[in-house]
Amino acid sequence: MEQRQFGPYRLEELIGRGGMGEVYRAFDTEHQRTVALKVLTESLAADRAYRERFRREAHAAARLSEPHVVPIHRYGEFDGRLFLDMRLVRGRDLATVLTEEGPLAPARAVSVVGQVAHALDAAHAEGLVHRDVKPSNVLVCSTSGEPAEDDDEFVYLVDFGIARSVGTDGGTTVLTQAGSAVGSFDYMAPERFLERPADARADVYSLACVLFEALTGRRPHLARDLAPLMWAHLNDTPPPVSRLRPGLPAGLDDVVARGLAKDPDDRWRSAGAMASAARRALAAPAPAPAAVPAAVPRAGTAPLPPSAPRPVPPSGSASVPPSGQPPVPPAPRPLPLAGPAPVPSPTPARRRRPVLPALLLTAAALLAAAVLVVALVAGSGGAAGADPPERPTAGPQHDALLAIVPADFDPSSCRPAPSAGDGDVAAVDCGRSASETGPRTARFFLYPDGATADEVFTADVTGLGLPALENGASCPASQGHQDWTVDDVVMGQVACYVDETNTAVLIWTETDDATEAVVTVRNGGTAGLAMLVEWWNEADLSGFGA
Repeated sequence: MEQRQFGPYRLEELIGRGGMGEVYRAFDTEHQRTVALKVLTESLAADRAYRERFRREAHAAARLSEPHVVPIHRYGEFDGRLFLDMRLVRGRDLATVLTEEGPLAPARAVSVVGQVAHALDAAHAEGLVHRDVKPSNVLVCSTSGEPAEDDDEFVYLVDFGIARSVGTDGGTTVLTQAGSAVGSFDYMAPERFLERPADARADVYSLACVLFEALTGRRPHLARDLAPLMWAHLNDTPPPVSRLRPGLPAGLDDVVARGLAKDPDDRWRSAGAMASAARRALAAPAPAPAAVPAAVPRAGTAPLPPSAPRPVPPSGSASVPPSGQPPVPPAPRPLPLAGPAPVPSPTPARRRRPVLPALLLTAAALLAAAVLVVALVAGSGGAAGADPPERPTAGPQHDALLAIVPADFDPSSCRPAPSAGDGDVAAVDCGRSASETGPRTARFFLYPDGATADEVFTADVTGLGLPALENGASCPASQGHQDWTVDDVVMGQVACYVDETNTAVLIWTETDDATEAVVTVRNGGTAGLAMLVEWWNEADLSGFGA
């Protein structure tokens, strides 16, 4: 924009620029006052649906009298550019604060988020959804004119009514090519990537992302490219904040996790409710000291799901975590096949598994092509299952199994799992792999000998109705089961499929170690299956005793 005059506004200084436009310190010659003028990009004014929504929501935002919402003086269009005339507020945005100072003190983080929650609750009461809650839209100001301190901060939420990362159409949300800067996707609720309505609960999710970052100094999901970032919001559970920043009250883990629930129904009922819970967590007395474990789980390892039986024939429904818990993939419970899909072939563990020559499509290419399709079908489903059985205590057999679990899992984060009752001498749940492209859940079984492990595998795949793969067919290019070999020597058996809940499942045995493994990617579909196969091909990651 070359001219220094925009309608009645004299543009004095560019004070901000983003994916949607520029912000100027400007002088309003009609009202003789200095304002913050946000001038949106020309392409947004050319979008009729967006232009109408902008006018509607800017009007609603201008009527808000909540102190933590920057007052809007005027809005409209000049010279084909939409604009917002707002009070000029002196301060730093939260993104700058975090960059310059690092994670905030817990009380300060909760105070900032609490003030944003006031703004959101007022907007939601008027039927207005912000859609773009993120640190750069949170202004932290000092009430004394000096650099802000914890007890001397006033927080504003800005940019109501202009979010554009998703467009509305008939009450649903769809991604648009003219979206906001990718940075907004770091804080976007899962349902906004799907063809589902987005309401106030989407703002609660985004505010939970802001709280996560304010407490830890990093975003909940670290992927930079859009496809893996979408995948993470839809499927991955961020690590507890107290794991990333030891010393934080443990109660904050539950507060943040509930705010980040994949299912909107599992989140806090309002932004204010989440902020209140965070304040209670800060005020709660510290728990009595506990015995320090021999090793601490790695940062980034997701919480383990409730205990569940090993693979059994289909029961007609999938179990999901109880309401209020962060939705994580349930322990594997294979269900009927969703149908074969052309995905790359596996290759075996500990010693490098040979790639089957007929399969030329790589898992990485398939994952990149399929991830958007996965995003459109991802989501929670099924009815809540019964309370999980009490976990068994560890014994010598569990220690023996933990000594040989694949290297991509931290034995100290594994837990004893209930016996499958099919001859296993030990079972452990190890949660998700350390590798981003590995399983989201993993359960490992130890048997008295390799023959028993293979017999159990055969019974499992027979009960599931999985076909034997013959005549050049191979797992997972065709879903089913087969032997896997090294130098023409059978080392075990492998099966792969996508169940009726769209969960990708990979099962294999290693006869020498008398083990069976069941790993999954919830809502993974064929892309998740390809990802599991590529991970399984890495012997150093997936091999027992590697």
